[in-house]
Amino acid sequence: MDLKKSFSKFLDSGELKKSMSFDPTQIHTIAVDLDGTLLNSKSRISSLTHAVLQKAIDQGKNLVIATGRRFYSTFGFAKEFKGELHVVSNNGQILRKSPSAERISESYLRLEVVQKILQIGKEFHTPPILHVDQFEEGVDMLTEIPITHKAYHNYSGGDHSRTKAIGDFLSADLEKILVVCFLSLHKEDLDSLICKIHSLPESCELRCILTKIPGVSYCVEIINVSVSKWSGISRFLSLKGLDGKGVISFGDERNDLEMILHSGVGFAMKNAIPEIKNSTRHVTRYSNEEDGVRPGFSGK
Repeated sequence: MDLKKSFSKFLDSGELKKSMSFDPTQIHTIAVDLDGTLLNSKSRISSLTHAVLQKAIDQGKNLVIATGRRFYSTFGFAKEFKGELHVVSNNGQILRKSPSAERISESYLRLEVVQKILQIGKEFHTPPILHVDQFEEGVDMLTEIPITHKAYHNYSGGDHSRTKAIGDFLSADLEKILVVCFLSLHKEDLDSLICKIHSLPESCELRCILTKIPGVSYCVEIINVSVSKWSGISRFLSLKGLDGKGVISFGDERNDLEMILHSGVGFAMKNAIPEIKNSTRHVTRYSNEEDGVRPGFSGK
């Protein structure tokens, strides 16, 4: 492949031209989910995908990685690219630049609401995990017991280098809480927990995102209702004076749907869950194992 022409071929691909009311030459931003989209099953960005996206950056396009992961576990992938790009982490709670790691915007949960969620969590069998915005201090997650405990199902690979166990959360001095997270091997347990959270008077402030983390467990992340991957991308666009019509996006999970639907053109990955593929107009010809985020949707 001639990488100098690769992104241009991408813009001219047949699938994009079929997109109603969309001018592919007006693409200014590429927004990509990380796991199941940009990364393959080995948690790597393939050389072909990297080369195509790097060429897009070199041609003046914006690259935004939008993920449910914390910033620290995404930062290394962002730094694989030369030049400036942005990372929307924690499902929209934080927007930072790469490679500077400068925080652009943030959205924290109200502490009073966090306390109520934690009270409900006391009835649950798995201790919660709190994602916090303390990147500069070297802390991303707070737990009540060590993250290596079997109750966490090898969450985050059991990495405790940026996790701090502080004992009972209800007795702790908490701040800058981004996400309250609960894990379970049984989806119905988390469904029950979500129902209890929805019964709170403050439930209108909250969004519960239920996903399955490969090799770990089911996971429910509780965040501010006003934030999503798309809200983080929108914040980036606002700062740049750009609109959503020039965004092309790719994703595979429930937390990608809003991003896909609001972009100028949004693609569900070939390997996306059925709910996403059935809700979007475009599906990539290739999966994340086949360099799905690249030119070639028209078979060229």
